[in-house]
Amino acid sequence: MEDKVKISVVVPVYNAGTYLDACVASVLGQSLPPEEYEAVFVDDGSTDGTGERLVAAVAGHDHVRVVRTENSGGPGRPRNLGLDMARGEYVYFLDCDDWLGPEALERMYAMAARNRSDVLVGRLVGHGRGVPRRLFRRDRDRAEILAHHLLTLLTPHKLFRTAFLREHGLRFPEGPVRLEDHRFCVPAYFKAEVISVLASYPCCHWVRRADEGNYSSRRFDPEHYFGALREVLDVVDEHVPPGETRDRFYAHWLRGKMLQRVGGRRLLNYPPGYRRELYAAVRRLAVERFAPGTDRFLPAGYRPRAVILRAGSYAELEALAEAEKRIVVRARAVEMRLENGALTLVLSAELVYRDGGPVPFRRVDRDGGRRVLWNPPVVLGTPIPEEARDMTDALPRAGVEVFARHRSTRDEAAFAVIARRREEEGPDEHLRFDVRARLEGLADLAPGAWDLRVRVNACGWNPHRRVPGLWLLVSLDGAAELRVDRAFPGAPEGFRRLRRVGRRVPGLRRAVRVVRTLS
Repeated sequence: MEDKVKISVVVPVYNAGTYLDACVASVLGQSLPPEEYEAVFVDDGSTDGTGERLVAAVAGHDHVRVVRTENSGGPGRPRNLGLDMARGEYVYFLDCDDWLGPEALERMYAMAARNRSDVLVGRLVGHGRGVPRRLFRRDRDRAEILAHHLLTLLTPHKLFRTAFLREHGLRFPEGPVRLEDHRFCVPAYFKAEVISVLASYPCCHWVRRADEGNYSSRRFDPEHYFGALREVLDVVDEHVPPGETRDRFYAHWLRGKMLQRVGGRRLLNYPPGYRRELYAAVRRLAVERFAPGTDRFLPAGYRPRAVILRAGSYAELEALAEAEKRIVVRARAVEMRLENGALTLVLSAELVYRDGGPVPFRRVDRDGGRRVLWNPPVVLGTPIPEEARDMTDALPRAGVEVFARHRSTRDEAAFAVIARRREEEGPDEHLRFDVRARLEGLADLAPGAWDLRVRVNACGWNPHRRVPGLWLLVSLDGAAELRVDRAFPGAPEGFRRLRRVGRRVPGLRRAVRVVRTLS
């Protein structure tokens, strides 16, 4: 079989529970003939019976091997063991929480073989996880790291040419370490001659476990974590000389792994003691490795945060986080239509502060022309230069997303959106949009309740909110109903009053459900 194996699927396994079932079923259910691929499951010392269940699940499948080893504390060693055993021309790393689309291996191999790709990034579908949309806009036979947003996905869910990995000695760091995926994928990106992107087929379903069992979801030790990040930056330094291109690379981690953690709701959700520990480690690395010139490649809304971080004022950083936390979306449905298996919404969406006031961007005249500045609504002792508050170029790129989210699984379905920003006169600019959104294929949605949500993407802020009082109910037979509840603007007083009575009379809410079906 060795000469015929096209792909080896390597799956590190640890205490997977019932999540393993979907993973195994997807691997066994591939459209690629069994003699053309193999799977290597490496159980890293599971203690919940996963190993025994795994052996039973793959019994009778000659193209699947199960290896059981002592616990190593992280996914790196089992991935390396699987790589050592791989007989395929290509190897795909899949986590035991996730599952493959039925044609994933066949489609990925066809594209990789056609292009002789060293690395192929197959489209991910997030379940409770955000997936970079820009990366998967279209198929790319030859993708560039920065131009095509490859850094936005540094998880190991990729197809690698096996000989390429062995030739360059690429291995995952082993043990209970952090950023092991970055420390593997970034060198692979730099060393690869051909990187391809398969965006036209959902190759892998990437799951956030309800029990938070994913290794990367646990709170981390800041010193250890940012020590690992230093190693990633060292790899960048080896391949990119000082200058603008290196600054662009650095800005990716400054934003996503550092500033994102010390701002807004993210920072304030941590316990106070941990916030300061995290801040100290982030600031130390920022001062050590990130020159102020890197800031020009940050989202505009992150630049004030970077200035305060370097200035060393934790209190002001926390005050700014409180202000950013108050930036929310106000959305209202104006028109709704449910027909021919599709839902059409006409909405208004606006970026506002939590008290209801719009987020203002002040127009100012400068020698170079008109600029638009954001003045943080908080008193700061650290002066924030105008260039760090300048949103002139960022505001025209602001956009709107509309999506449905399943209340139980948190799966998401994206609407096709046309958004028009309202033009306004006066001293301030605001972000107000008129939106038309359409979701096709309602019968393909999973049964259950789906909330309808609106996200405004602007200046690095991405707040989203449920459309008040409006939701979608999908039945087991695929029929969809658009429903409203008492939060819907304009709901009649009788509707609200009966709902209040229903909460006081046992059983009445179930017996009498007041629903508007809008069509």
